Amino acid sequence: MSGGSVRDHCLSMIANFKKAEDHGVRFEQEVKVDLLLQSLPDCFSQFKMNYNMNKFNLDLTQLMHELESVEQSLVKQGSAFHVGESSGKPKGKPKGKKKNKKKKKSGIPVARPVAVRQPKGKYFKCGQQGHWKKNCPRVNKQVVQT
Repeated sequence: MSGGSVRDHCLSMIANFKKAEDHGVRFEQEVKVDLLLQSLPDCFSQFKMNYNMNKFNLDLTQLMHELESVEQSLVKQGSAFHVGESSGKPKGKPKGKKKNKKKKKSGIPVARPVAVRQPKGKYFKCGQQGHWKKNCPRVNKQVVQT
């Protein structure tokens, strides 16, 4: 049931609990409340956390009324949501202005240019200025000759 109100969703859940009880399945009140809260979309996450942290003990109709008031405040804030969907994000292509979209890069990392540090002072082995040990002509000649 997507796109309905919280009231419709709660009434549907309550009816399902009654049908299950008619067939011999017994639920404790806490289990019913937990199942109802878990079936709500992500936009009710703040309410769920508040309910659990403050250890409220409401029956299903009282919970439905509380959820209706939360739904009204979410509508006033402009949050779009649909009961029965996993998130409050709208699906499909966005309508309105088209934005310049840059092409996404592939997952291959690109090597960044590394700043080259220039050596300061004289190299201690040969006494010449402006190179590192790996670039020293004297040290490299000794390695090659051996």
